[in-house]
Amino acid sequence: MSTELEKRHQVDILAEQAGGYFSAPSEQELAYTDLLFSVCEQFGIRYYSATHKERYFVEEVARVTWARQQEQITGVKLAVRPAFSA
Repeated sequence: MSTELEKRHQVDILAEQAGGYFSAPSEQELAYTDLLFSVCEQFGIRYYSATHKERYFVEEVARVTWARQQEQITGVKLAVRPAFSA
């Protein structure tokens, strides 16, 4: 087996062990992640050590904020349920 082929085979083995291949996040996914962590910073919450309630809170604020931003960008009104509504 050539060295290049061996490297590809090793990558395939690692990917299989990890549950499959992955793709790089899109610009939109990166922008949403930036927004989420911006919301965390705004409320003084560290996402990875946050409680379940804290995570839910910042995720809901980010979700609604993202939807409102997308409405402004696209001009298309979205049916967004406001955060914490019944």
